[in-house]
Amino acid sequence: MKDERQRYILFKIIMDDTSNLNKKVLLNSLWHSIWKYFGMKEANKIGLWLVDLDILKGYGIIRCSHTTKEIVISALTMIQEISQQSVILSPMKTSGTLNKIRHYLR
Repeated sequence: MKDERQRYILFKIIMDDTSNLNKKVLLNSLWHSIWKYFGMKEANKIGLWLVDLDILKGYGIIRCSHTTKEIVISALTMIQEISQQSVILSPMKTSGTLNKIRHYLR
């Protein structure tokens, strides 16, 4: 059996006050969005991992499986509020390697 291919999604965080934002809060919001809109069956397949979160620069990198990339992108864009504050999570780029995503950030 082949290993599951990974995809890396770079997203921009647009938020007025990022003092309450951390990895745990962001992942909880993302999982809630996935469960709410796609259900537990799809959430089981995702293999979600938050690789990097830079709150000061306003970006994050998420790893997921190649078959569920569209679900994660949709769930990111459907998040409108984190910790009672309005937020926009805008996917910018997807790639199969982390080096290309980090090269894009330079």
